[in-house]
Amino acid sequence: MALATGSPTVRERLATKVKEQQIPFGSFIHPRVERSEYIEYGQGTIICAGCILTTNIKLADQVQINLDCTIGHDVVMGKLYNACSRVHVSGWVHFGRRVYVGTGAVIINGTMTNPLTIGDDSVIGAGACVTKPVDRYTRLFGRTRLGR
Repeated sequence: MALATGSPTVRERLATKVKEQQIPFGSFIHPRVERSEYIEYGQGTIICAGCILTTNIKLADQVQINLDCTIGHDVVMGKLYNACSRVHVSGWVHFGRRVYVGTGAVIINGTMTNPLTIGDDSVIGAGACVTKPVDRYTRLFGRTRLGR
C-alpha cells in the first residue's frame, strides 16, 4: 500500500491509521524513472514517470516525487516530502519533514560542507527559485516570503 495524497499533513494522519491496522507500505516506482543504484528508499515511496534521480539520495518514509522531476546528487528528503510535477532539485539539498514543493519549483545546490536546507513544514510555491536556506514553517512563493 502507498498513500497518494499530496498534502503531507493529511498523508501523515492516514499513515498513522494504516500503521495502526498493521498494513505494510510498499514503494511504487514507475518503470520510466531513470535512477542510480545508490538510492535509499523509505516505506511508501512513490516516484512517477519521467523522473531522473542521480546518486547518493536518501528518501525517508512516505516521500512522493511527481512527474518529470530531477533530483541531484546527495539529496536527503525527509519523511512525508512531496514534490509536484517538474520540480528540479540540485545537489546537496536537505529537506525536512512534511515539506511541500509546488510545480516547477527549482532548488539550487548547496555544498558538501554546507548543504542547502529546507526546514520542516515549509511550502515552496509553484515556480519558486530557492537559492538560500529556508527556515521551518516558511511559505516561499516566487521572491516573496510569508510567515506562517
